[in-house]
Amino acid sequence: MIDQIWANAAIESCLRHGIDHFFLAPGSRCTPLTLAVARNERAHVVQHFDERGLAFAALGYARATGRPGVFICTSGTAVANAFPAVIEASMEGVPMLLFTADRPMELRGTGANQTIDQLEIFGSYAKAFLNLPVPPSDGSAGNPQDAHFPMPVLEQAFEAAKHGPAHLNWMFHEPFTIDAQNSDRSKGSLAEPGTREVASSFSIDSLKIEVGGNVLIALGSCRPEEAREALELSKRLNCPMLCDVTSGLRAGSFELPSEFALPVPDTILHLGGRIVSKTWHQWTASLADKSVEFIHLTPTGHTVNPNGLDVTKIQLPLENLSSKVVGSSSSDAFRQSWTDAAAMRDQLLQDQLADVSGVSQLSEPAIAFHLSRRCPLDHGLFIGNSMPIRDMDWFSVAATNLPRSIAANRGASGIDGLLATAVGYANGLRKPTTVLLGDLSALHDLNSLALIANSKWPLTVVIVNNQAGHIFDQLPIQQSEYFEQFFATPHDCRFEHAAKMFGLEYRQITDMADFVQSYGDACSSHGSIVLELMTNRELNGQVRKQIREKIKTCSDQV
Repeated sequence: MIDQIWANAAIESCLRHGIDHFFLAPGSRCTPLTLAVARNERAHVVQHFDERGLAFAALGYARATGRPGVFICTSGTAVANAFPAVIEASMEGVPMLLFTADRPMELRGTGANQTIDQLEIFGSYAKAFLNLPVPPSDGSAGNPQDAHFPMPVLEQAFEAAKHGPAHLNWMFHEPFTIDAQNSDRSKGSLAEPGTREVASSFSIDSLKIEVGGNVLIALGSCRPEEAREALELSKRLNCPMLCDVTSGLRAGSFELPSEFALPVPDTILHLGGRIVSKTWHQWTASLADKSVEFIHLTPTGHTVNPNGLDVTKIQLPLENLSSKVVGSSSSDAFRQSWTDAAAMRDQLLQDQLADVSGVSQLSEPAIAFHLSRRCPLDHGLFIGNSMPIRDMDWFSVAATNLPRSIAANRGASGIDGLLATAVGYANGLRKPTTVLLGDLSALHDLNSLALIANSKWPLTVVIVNNQAGHIFDQLPIQQSEYFEQFFATPHDCRFEHAAKMFGLEYRQITDMADFVQSYGDACSSHGSIVLELMTNRELNGQVRKQIREKIKTCSDQV
């Protein structure tokens, strides 16, 4: 595969130039580069889960040796985290090479997950910026030159890096090369159908949006008052609604169309912001040739169309929707099939996850389920990225049909700064707030425990500690011999002493009954606390698999 050929050639070229230290942060988009380093016995590797600290480690290495180390990270805010070290290296002319992975060009500006504009992100502080082309989908799998490998670009970077930071931005398509079988990288170009923006010269008060046939509402991230408007609209149109966890509602899961054989809607009306579910985007991509009309109403104007579908986007506040959206009601049979599937799914989750008696081990699906049921309606809920946001989206079940205040940093989906963001969210809501995040995210932002300790509004910090980057267990790279060391990045850290250092209450929890009791106590108290939930990666995987198999059995009966 060409992406891996290029990555291997780049690492070999570094080694030939005497550059043999590589500073790796875990990530998916940088898989070709990571594997190229992992498989090379001459490469010396420094690993760290915090890109900011890792970039400074590369800086320190170069100060001591006069030679650049190579900083390698995934796309999104991982790149931005290197900025402080880049500035320091630039100001003093310290050698540095940065190999940052990126989404391909056609995903920029589409709302694709973890896609930001990385072009010249370090500005004038980089001595050179070089944006590599996407590896071609054809070419020889032998000699890198046969695959048009841009070797002159590397030579430019090596020369520039002698005097300060040189930034190479690597664009990679999915799927990444783990085996050599799947070589189809073809993607639609920007000239193909995509988001059409409706001109904003009209009066919003007089705007009428017509929807036809059977309508399915897809509710993305939004505020509680916007969620209430969506609920009213779904009632008036007699149509089913799927709700992202960040909408504050759980009327229906975005996993439903991939789990049940459900009738295809005539119109999909997307309200609000981003949608967490990857399977939703896969399902909507499969509808591209089925004459489904896609309409996106967004208060922010942000495009959320990673598949390049033919979407009509209209920027307007999600207010008075029942008077702005017009059309006939969906058929009772269409609505009922979707709502029955949603009820069946919720009942299955209830049957599998509700009972905590006799459950000796914590599982992450059960944690998400019980938080969705037990977080007080008058509290905020801030959800961290990676597996916590996905588990909340997959396994949460509404305790009420009323919307709640839920937020997450899904703009670039980074795992950095989450504790600090949660403190600001609690202060903005002027409410006690629960924070659910993973161990690597907590380690990333450990200093922000000081903000929590001084917060006027109490925060219950729920840290799910599975001693690794558990999200990578869901990816094909999990089969690689390099998976555990270079992707899962296991650690032995515990958070008790960190909590105590900042004067926070702390409790370590190992079973579900203890979690339910401790979480209830924390929500009724008037102070902040850290609850560290010790989970097992293997058990988490088993529970997820068991639930999916139950849903499949259940869906076969529909």
